[in-house]
Amino acid sequence: MKSLKFSLILLLTPFLLIAQDKMINTSKFAYSPAFELLRSTHCNLFYAPSFKVNYLFENGLEPGAGLEYSATPIHHDNGYTLHQLRFIPVYGNLKYNFRNSKKIKPYAEASVGISFNKYHIADDISPNDISITREQGLYVYTGFGAKYAWNSKISTFLGLGFKGYKMSTNDLDINPHGLSFMVGFTFI
Repeated sequence: MKSLKFSLILLLTPFLLIAQDKMINTSKFAYSPAFELLRSTHCNLFYAPSFKVNYLFENGLEPGAGLEYSATPIHHDNGYTLHQLRFIPVYGNLKYNFRNSKKIKPYAEASVGISFNKYHIADDISPNDISITREQGLYVYTGFGAKYAWNSKISTFLGLGFKGYKMSTNDLDINPHGLSFMVGFTFI
């Protein structure tokens, strides 16, 4: 009985090793540090380092999660002057890689999450009456981009899309949003 088990294990070992090798080569995590720049609809700039982790599937899908720290010194919105704005969105991300050449890989992506927002707010009529506001909001991003593969482990990417830090149907909410530019690296 023991020799039968040993023989069976010995016969199946090459197949198990090949299956495990295939699984390791097709399933990978990708780590993407980036620098992002948001040009808001109120014409000021938000600067943000960000970090995403995505899981690569063979069919081109990359589900993942990300974190960003966005800031700007001043922003005018809905009759208010905002100072020392800080936004920290935490989000889920889904990227789709289009079929292409081995070097250049175009993609589309979308992100949804929650943004933790902090800023000093003053009414334009009485700018010396400042209060600190902390709030959360619905974070969204949708855009396109392209990766350039330096080798099988490292890529550079550029992205362009639309981003909002506190999306809402209330037009009086403080909601910085606009065109987002992104540049970064992906490590596998």
